[in-house]
Amino acid sequence: MEEARFLGSLLPALPAARPIIEVGTLFGWSTRVMALYKPLDAPLITVDMYCWNPLGLSDADHFAITSSILEESKQTLNVTQVRIDKDVFYREYAGPAPSLIFLDADHTYEATRADLQWANSFPDTIVCLHDYRPEWPGVIAAVDEFGGPASIVGTLCTLKPKAERFRVQ
Repeated sequence: MEEARFLGSLLPALPAARPIIEVGTLFGWSTRVMALYKPLDAPLITVDMYCWNPLGLSDADHFAITSSILEESKQTLNVTQVRIDKDVFYREYAGPAPSLIFLDADHTYEATRADLQWANSFPDTIVCLHDYRPEWPGVIAAVDEFGGPASIVGTLCTLKPKAERFRVQ
């Protein structure tokens, strides 16, 4: 609950004209928290391939279950569920700069670093990550390479504002 309250606290003041992007949906728990706290008109795009889950469900079942869980949010809270590889999404995304990017996908150093490079390409974007903890040393190493966390609540962290981050080439 502490993490949900923290994540929720990042959203109410965001501009409705800019989207919120979540990378790594799993079963939509964070998606639903963000959908409840964000400005109603702000689009929330949640991106996942649904190719991994801790229950060993098939990709099709995983996607169907998550779609069902998110149905009300998609119908009434301006949530769009996108089934696509995150790297393809990054290459193809042509929308406005997101107001917030929530990262919770592949937790390897290389993948987290790539996620952060994409997120770092936008001005004035809040970047929040899940699983900043010792069990995921790749997440910690990548976040620290980008200047370290500005705040940590449970296993969530936010990056320092872009002007304060180290430039990574």
